[in-house]
Amino acid sequence: MRKAVIFDYNGVLVDDLKVHEEAYLFAAKAHNRPLSSETISRYISYTIEIKRKHYFGDISDEQWGDLLRTKTERYFELAAKKNLVFPDVEAVLTVLYRKYLLALISNTTRENFNGVFPVNFRGFFRETLFADEVEKPKPSPEPLLKMVRRLGVTQKECCYVGDSLLDIQMSKSAGVTVYGVATGHNSIDELHTAGADHVVSSLSELEKKLES
Repeated sequence: MRKAVIFDYNGVLVDDLKVHEEAYLFAAKAHNRPLSSETISRYISYTIEIKRKHYFGDISDEQWGDLLRTKTERYFELAAKKNLVFPDVEAVLTVLYRKYLLALISNTTRENFNGVFPVNFRGFFRETLFADEVEKPKPSPEPLLKMVRRLGVTQKECCYVGDSLLDIQMSKSAGVTVYGVATGHNSIDELHTAGADHVVSSLSELEKKLES
């Protein structure tokens, strides 16, 4: 019997992948560093440190700090101009909250989450865990196994909901059923091919799938 549903954040609850891309391109241009949209997309689901390596190569900590500050400021500037939360998030979380323990695991930072995700929605989640709070972030199974322990459930009693290939890799390694949601960079076919147990096109469809 399913007792818990664990969500990814970017591309699942908030539609901000393009905002991150724009912010990285802005920062790269401001600091005279070459960077393409294709490269950003390829590593968008990875942690900050992996992005540093693949986006900007061998740069000093000082240069990276300056770049990251510019990127973060631009991200929050752009995010403040629009509602990034997917339209069906509130309704779906409201329904699922009544039936399951809800939690969240993301390769973003808690700072980014707190700066964008509405305060009144955060209460839906029993537990949250971010990349800067674990030794080995996604695609390692460590964050998911840690969350399972926190929730007091077994791998068979929960599922993970994500939009990226990293989410599927983490879930498979942890022995947790994974629902791919095609609201991020990866298509329905790509999520199927990567091994998602179920694939849906939206959170509303996820709710129906869970209920069936």
